[in-house]
Amino acid sequence: MKSVGLITEYNPFHNGHLYHAHQAKLQSNADVSIAIMSGNFVMRGEPAFYNKFVRTQMALSGVDLVVELPTIATLSSSDYFAQLGIKVADYLGIDAIAFGSEIADITRLENVATNITELEQSPHFQKLIKEGNSYAKIIHELIEDQDILQSPNNILGVAYLKAISQFAPTIQGIAIQRLSSAHHDKAIKHDTFASGSSIRQSILNNENNWKTVVPSEIKNLYEKPHLLKENTFQIIKYNLLSRSAEELSAIYTMSEGLEHRLKAHIQEAHHFETFMSLIKTKRFTYTHLQRVLMQILLNITKDDYDSEIHSVRILGMNQTGQQYLKYLKSQFPERQFITNVNKKTAPLFKNEIKATQIYNLLSGQTAHDFNTPVIRQK
Repeated sequence: MKSVGLITEYNPFHNGHLYHAHQAKLQSNADVSIAIMSGNFVMRGEPAFYNKFVRTQMALSGVDLVVELPTIATLSSSDYFAQLGIKVADYLGIDAIAFGSEIADITRLENVATNITELEQSPHFQKLIKEGNSYAKIIHELIEDQDILQSPNNILGVAYLKAISQFAPTIQGIAIQRLSSAHHDKAIKHDTFASGSSIRQSILNNENNWKTVVPSEIKNLYEKPHLLKENTFQIIKYNLLSRSAEELSAIYTMSEGLEHRLKAHIQEAHHFETFMSLIKTKRFTYTHLQRVLMQILLNITKDDYDSEIHSVRILGMNQTGQQYLKYLKSQFPERQFITNVNKKTAPLFKNEIKATQIYNLLSGQTAHDFNTPVIRQK
């Protein structure tokens, strides 16, 4: 069976995602489409708007199989997010990865990816890093095709192509042109397509215009309880007050003494956004700081980082996805494709289980990894 993968968050799923899924299958000539989806926390550094089980149900309106991207990947920068996503794809025997892009020119994107990889491996790059130059500044000054690197989906697409070249060269990259809405649009401006940000805002405002930009057959799923980053703040504050700077320094991606800055300002803040305004500096991006705070919330440490994939959690599938899973098990009998978490398999997904438990603590929801078997759709 020929397969196409989509590394996704679906926060939440919308018509743009449905278009992307259909085009991915069409352009790759694949028999099966597979979403490698973030779990209960997402790359922007906040809890997912809906839990991973609801989002799996949403995703199955457009794809055949949904698997969970490891939590450590979802709370990483674009390069590590992409690397682990591509490694999951390789583990699943995926033939092609399709991603949305503002410039759907795969040759141009591949050239930028190659140029960045060559630059990263050069002595000149290492010299500039040692001199204290930021990675972003070096890339901005030394990569010629800067137009590509001005848009978030292009940046992520380049990261996927770099990871494919390094870790899974047999995978084909496919760039699909994004339609209508910008990635961070805060308001719905089109009657068919909208960004996830604008849909979330519309739902929070008790508006109805989001209903035109999501697949009609799954609208009922968008009424479920949702979780916001503000809901995380009191537990984050408790952790910052109760832990020493030395303990905080062990948190994944904590660097350059950031733990001291967090502790210095936490008592002044009473809300998530207030705290963000106090700790923001030119050295750290807003998104990086939010990811660090989520890592503190989940107590993900540098020792938790694992660059290899040892197993994959299957969240949901239709009949085509089920056929592909049977094919995988016959092709790779030594690999672990887990449909149900139990006492034996739980150690394989300790961060994902913990993330779900904390998500439920904050949201009051009850669906967790042990009581929610693989979601099957006919």
